[in-house]
Amino acid sequence: MTTVFPMSFAQQRLCFLHRMDPTGAAHATVRCHRVTGPLDSRALQEALDALVARHEPLRTVFPLGTQQLIAPEGRAQVRFVDVKTEAEALRHAHEEALQPFDLERGPLLRLTVLRLEPRTHFLLFAVHLLVADGTSLQVFTEELAIAYRAALLGRPPALPELPVQYVDWAAWQREQLTAERRESLSRWWREQLSGVPLFLDLVPPRPVSGRGRRMHRVLPAAVSDSVRALASTERQTVFTVLAAACGRVLGHRAGRERVLLGLAVANRDLPEVERVLGFFVETVVLQVDLRDDVDLRALLTRVASATAAASAHKDLPFEQLVADLAPPRDPTRSPVVQVNFAYHPVGTAGALSLQDCEVTELLLDLPSAKFELTVRVEERSDGAFTVWGEFDESLFEPAFIEALLADYEDVLRTATPDARTSPRRSSTREQQLGRIFADVLKVASVAPDDDFFQRGGHSLQLVEVAVRIRNELGQDLGLRELYQHPTVAGIAARLDRTGAPR
Repeated sequence: MTTVFPMSFAQQRLCFLHRMDPTGAAHATVRCHRVTGPLDSRALQEALDALVARHEPLRTVFPLGTQQLIAPEGRAQVRFVDVKTEAEALRHAHEEALQPFDLERGPLLRLTVLRLEPRTHFLLFAVHLLVADGTSLQVFTEELAIAYRAALLGRPPALPELPVQYVDWAAWQREQLTAERRESLSRWWREQLSGVPLFLDLVPPRPVSGRGRRMHRVLPAAVSDSVRALASTERQTVFTVLAAACGRVLGHRAGRERVLLGLAVANRDLPEVERVLGFFVETVVLQVDLRDDVDLRALLTRVASATAAASAHKDLPFEQLVADLAPPRDPTRSPVVQVNFAYHPVGTAGALSLQDCEVTELLLDLPSAKFELTVRVEERSDGAFTVWGEFDESLFEPAFIEALLADYEDVLRTATPDARTSPRRSSTREQQLGRIFADVLKVASVAPDDDFFQRGGHSLQLVEVAVRIRNELGQDLGLRELYQHPTVAGIAARLDRTGAPR
């Protein structure tokens, strides 16, 4: 029986990122649950073993990061530790988040059971994205509840046989992406993103560390209710309203009329993979177009249309899209999209349930960030929205994120169909820079978001721009900074933030 299989495109990307950061902290999920009640350790081990036997990814490793190797059998790794306080349990959770995964040897799923009292335990699950994405974790927690109850009763879990495993889907994915299909998808994306700045200058670029932090803001019930009412009135989804508002806030912050958001798409269109564990998620680019001072009704229509079109063309792997767009390589920036957006309706976060026990998930402020910035809206069981900002704290100050979340609430609070997107007006500095760009490029005018190089500029002309900025504006910018900010808006924002004195 063959046990070595090719990886999916998404797995290949994760293995590459793992080599760049072997700690793996940014590409793992760590969750902590407080369990109150008669937790049966034997039944828990049996339930986990049943899921490891059922789902091949839970016994898969990645030798050399070039293929996936499935063990014919295996057991779940469960570690038991006694703790004296809840604070000690949380320290263990943070330490667990820092423990690297060995992709070549595994395991890529770890469980630590922290015993505080006979009827109080903390369950720490750590799993690498290579074997389980967000939807997988929801499936995992649902099936763990079923398998645990069955183990208590001494029965096998009543779970239907899986029609396929993840490696079957990975092979199917590769078969579908023929050379012709790939070129068609690439051409569509290049046309859609032509002229759109591929870097969102929210803050000056600086070396990133991946050191993460999370902040959140609970929206008042009136705001959450108005979002749903607006979506219903305009016959749009709640996601569309929330994504449009997010793009609007980011656009105003960065001085951009077109904003690119990264969306983590589940990529489970086939019914056969609905209950399969694995890394199916694909990053898809969503453009929020704020041009022409549109009202919110028109913006929602644009975002809904862009979402549908992006979903229809999601089969081009993100790393191949990046290669085709060929943005300037900059180790301080994520390519193409720097901000990811997510919306989780109630019941999609994978809540854990165990027979005869009360289970509560504890929120962890984990020391890693998967992206530069993620804005995530979670719908709570009481109907309210919690907005999370997960960010790389080497890039963003907490005060900036706090203000960003406050702006987001304000936009949602005042959202009405006739509200304007209120695009920024060109500042005096932008007008001066626009004239310099136009003179150097020998064109009539240059819009704030026009890319210098896409308008026909070259390196020697960029030197002339630098000299003109120094002579006419009395400020200095190095060529590296001009390469990183090849738009009027980007350079103006850079000068505004730093002063860049001569």
